[in-house]
Amino acid sequence: MNDDQFAITDSGYRAITASMQLSAGETRVTQIPASLLAKVKGDQKRVERDEMLRATDWTQMADAPLSTAQKAAVATYRQQLRDLPALPGFPDVAWPALPDLSGAASGVDPVLIP
Repeated sequence: MNDDQFAITDSGYRAITASMQLSAGETRVTQIPASLLAKVKGDQKRVERDEMLRATDWTQMADAPLSTAQKAAVATYRQQLRDLPALPGFPDVAWPALPDLSGAASGVDPVLIP
């Protein structure tokens, strides 16, 4: 017999014991609905995507040590990241590949530049 219990809301869940009180808006269940798991997984993928976008924000600045071609390649990559949630099968989709930024104009590895 499975004694797992969860408190769920429209946007998330937490593991609980039988004696724990529920917070406002929570429902006690023994199995997390697939639709909620898919929503949480999609939200997590969006958070990772947003981190990847933030990590490449610097590449689009006027003084970024990148060639025009490198900036364009990263701009395309960033658009692919933004379009990810609209792809069929999201959140179970592959990440786009970060373009090669080695040999940047400054001679410094731009991936290490904050």
